[in-house]
Amino acid sequence: MAVSNGTIIEKMMEELQQAKQQSTNQVAMKQHLSHVRLLCDLILQEDTPAMNKNEISGAEMKAMLGTAQPNQIKEQQQFGKQTINHEEANGSSIFDF
Repeated sequence: MAVSNGTIIEKMMEELQQAKQQSTNQVAMKQHLSHVRLLCDLILQEDTPAMNKNEISGAEMKAMLGTAQPNQIKEQQQFGKQTINHEEANGSSIFDF
C-alpha cells in the first residue's frame, strides 16, 4: 500500500509542530526531528531509481577482480598450466612414460 507524498508531508508538519512545542525538552524535540528525517528519507528513497541487478559497473568489476587487467589474469592462469619439456616424457603427468 503506497502512501502519497502529501500524506507524508502532512505528517512531517505535525512532527515539526510537536518538536516546536517540545523546544524546552531536548530529548523529545530530537525524537520528533528524527521522525521528520525518517519521513524525508521515505520520500527521497522513492525518487531514486533502482539499479538493474544484472548490470555491473566498471568500478564494481574492478573491485571484484582487483587491479589486474583481463590480459594479465589470462597470463596468470596460463602460467600455472605450463608444461615442462623433458627429453623422453610423453605428457604432463608423472605417470606418463
